[in-house]
Amino acid sequence: MGGIYDDETLDDLLIQGLKLIQKKKGFRFTLDSVLLGHFATVKEGDRAVDLGTGTGVIPFILSTRVKTLHIIGLEIQSEMAEMAARSVRLNDLEEVIEIRQGDVREVHRKIGGGVYTLVLSNPPYWTLKEGKPSPENAKALARHEVACDFEDVVAGAGKLLNYQGRFAFIHRAERLPDLFALLRSYELEPRRIRMIHPFLDRPARHVLVEAKKSAPAGLAVLPPLIVYEQKGQYTQEILAWYGRTQDVCGS
Repeated sequence: MGGIYDDETLDDLLIQGLKLIQKKKGFRFTLDSVLLGHFATVKEGDRAVDLGTGTGVIPFILSTRVKTLHIIGLEIQSEMAEMAARSVRLNDLEEVIEIRQGDVREVHRKIGGGVYTLVLSNPPYWTLKEGKPSPENAKALARHEVACDFEDVVAGAGKLLNYQGRFAFIHRAERLPDLFALLRSYELEPRRIRMIHPFLDRPARHVLVEAKKSAPAGLAVLPPLIVYEQKGQYTQEILAWYGRTQDVCGS
């Protein structure tokens, strides 16, 4: 099936003319996915998997960064996966992006293990003990560890990646010690991190991490990423991703 349904919008990503189908109400992608899509190390010829792809925004961003790439977007919700697949067809990216419906805990059995060079994930940040999940199912699955927890994601990445393959993700900065411990328990060595601050004078709320499978220790701490110059105005680094010098988004 194709087209845009009455309960959906067609949104301009402001990147190389790409457009994305989203629900008018319910889960819509956030800046976190955009930050991850620009942070991950992407190389020509990469075979990549985005775990929990949602609307498919991360594969779309990656498709603009290198000329040759194949990326599978895995999404557990069948309706969301179908919508992301329509976005792929709408942008004529079928040769680059493939959307699969499935569970992160079983994905290596369906698409093969130990053969991918890059795995990405913008996982749920909150455990079921932290706050009340949204009554909207799509939002609950995106924000809380309802369908899987972060260990499931890390374990899945470890099974999918080849030797020295890269796993990039975004998470809450306060969980960084636990994140590192969990990565190492699955032979994924943290190699790059970048703290994300909403404003220059505010503490970091999130962190971008890239680990390598079976790699030696050696962590590069990158300069902090500042999101806003002031309220409603993105920094020049973020605006540059869209080829702009003035903030037209305001959010």
